[in-house]
Amino acid sequence: MRIDIRIPLLILVCLGPSWRAGSAQRQGEILERQAAQSRMVGAGNATQGMQAPVLGFVYDPNHGEVRAILGLAGASVFGGPMAVPAGVTGANFAPSQNYALLARRGGGFIGLLTFQGAEEGSLIPICGAISQPDLISFSPSGNTAVLYSTAAGQLQVISGLPQSPKLARIIGRDDLPDDVRFLAVADDGVTLLQGTVHSAVYLLPEGGSARLLYRAGDLGGMAFTPRSSDVVVFDREAGTAFLLQGVNSASAYVLLAEGLTGVGGSALVQVNSRSAVITGTNSNNLWRIDLQTLQVQNVSLPVTPRLLQPLQTSGKYLLLYQSGLPAWIVDTSGEAGAVSFVPASLQPHIRPKPIPLSTSAGLLVGPYGRPDLVNRPTFGPGCTDQ
Repeated sequence: MRIDIRIPLLILVCLGPSWRAGSAQRQGEILERQAAQSRMVGAGNATQGMQAPVLGFVYDPNHGEVRAILGLAGASVFGGPMAVPAGVTGANFAPSQNYALLARRGGGFIGLLTFQGAEEGSLIPICGAISQPDLISFSPSGNTAVLYSTAAGQLQVISGLPQSPKLARIIGRDDLPDDVRFLAVADDGVTLLQGTVHSAVYLLPEGGSARLLYRAGDLGGMAFTPRSSDVVVFDREAGTAFLLQGVNSASAYVLLAEGLTGVGGSALVQVNSRSAVITGTNSNNLWRIDLQTLQVQNVSLPVTPRLLQPLQTSGKYLLLYQSGLPAWIVDTSGEAGAVSFVPASLQPHIRPKPIPLSTSAGLLVGPYGRPDLVNRPTFGPGCTDQ
């Protein structure tokens, strides 16, 4: 029997004449309430030299910068820009945000950048990886990533992340059952699912043919639960979320929630050890589904999200970040949820500086005797798969 309980997680009262006015009013109330706290956090760090806790990281595509979010949700500020290689055009953060996969201008794939607290760590190349993937998906723990490129006609599984990355599996387009829409990989690094453009979910076993698991009306997204072969699937047309249990064997279907309607734009689905979180890029509602009790909690958002990026603390997600503007965060970890913001950074932008690879043997040398991180060879002693 399905338990269908909806508990409001965050109730924001609109007194304006319209939803747009109410949304603006809620934004203003949150900004006013938190501005003083955020200024105190920033001033305290500057005057006392204290290291604030790291809430997570953001990437600014306009300036090719990575910045840390320092402090706690509701009282946080941006750190200064990190020293990342010049020419970086994209950063895809792992679920725990202990590293990010980087791509560079000109079609070459740099590799991954680790983080040490609020600072950049080592830059590790991944030789042979797809240069400009259209889609990147991580396992819940971030120990495995799967990449897909339509132009290359190839799907790649990279295991051993972040310290010892290697290409563990390559699948050509002709061996896939249909065009790729979504990908999901489990923490075992082997269990791999493909969501197709025709809303079908397939298991892609090693050494075998693709096996159809489910057909949705409009597949909105899918994500594995940590340390398992169970996957949460969202069917936007039906407004339902369900769990496919044990996809490597005779998987069972468990309905988690229904009535999840009005998810416009691209659906956004994330899963942690306690819950599944669903929203959309043209929606002001977010649902949190408790995977144990099946209670459904609704969050009314003061902003329209553009992403649902997990931060370092479980249950906290980055909803919106644009260069020069505040970032918005939702916290779904407590009984009463909260939406907070990070004030726009006033620190100046800098030109990214080269940082050393974990191993520089065999790398080309650029000006001033530094390793050339942009024009390094595709294969060679500096690669982790040699």
